[in-house]
Amino acid sequence: MASYAADSTPAPPHHGLTRRVIVRALFQTMLWPAAAAISLSVSVGGPDVTRLGLLLVACGTMAAYGLDRWTDRRDQDPALFRRVLAVCVILAALGTAVLACTAWWRVSVCAVLGLIAGAYVPLKRFIPKNVLTTVAWTVATCTLPFDSQPAWVPAFQASVAAVALIMAANTVLCDIPDFAADREAGVRGITPRFGPKAGAVAAITCGVLGAWVAGSAGRWGLAATALGLAILALLLVRNPSQGLFRRLADGLVTVVPGPVALLFR
Repeated sequence: MASYAADSTPAPPHHGLTRRVIVRALFQTMLWPAAAAISLSVSVGGPDVTRLGLLLVACGTMAAYGLDRWTDRRDQDPALFRRVLAVCVILAALGTAVLACTAWWRVSVCAVLGLIAGAYVPLKRFIPKNVLTTVAWTVATCTLPFDSQPAWVPAFQASVAAVALIMAANTVLCDIPDFAADREAGVRGITPRFGPKAGAVAAITCGVLGAWVAGSAGRWGLAATALGLAILALLLVRNPSQGLFRRLADGLVTVVPGPVALLFR
């Protein structure tokens, strides 16, 4: 997934595993991506999103990213942290199931997203993980926050396209510092396949297109986010190993789209 995922979140040390260390790891693994999903959802729906829908998006995101880490780093994280993580994943999954049962269409959407999340680790060796992550985030943030299917008007269509381009840019950008490890592990994706420069070009292209699409519909939160990702990708071209830009990209997706949309829509 994006850099919130298990392959880039530092593992707690095997010794001195304090409550503070566990909370920090859980925040990076589960709470941060949930906040990003809520922010994108608000940027898409604004006042039309519901509290139940946002809670469903948050629970589903936490369950997916927690499961990803629990599966992908089973030989690296200490046993105590894995037990805590497993409990958190179960609770988030139960919350998702309960909230999804409020409507049959939510059950269907969550079932599809659950299949992607459950099979993400093996799937990313056959299907480009940029595609998996982009599809999952776009579907979740553009459907689940609402009480019913939003009207398929041009502004909403532009929002959906912008979210897809933002997530494509973010996932490609976040893959650049780890391209060698991903290539060695057989992970499919634009950056592992074509290298960091090609990944940066793809991220810049998606970011610029996302900014143009969102701006044309007056979705300024999404436009600012997409343009920011394009700028970060441009900076990353000169230093492909700089992991700081990956954190900045995730922070941008978390902090910018929702608040800006509420201020300027």
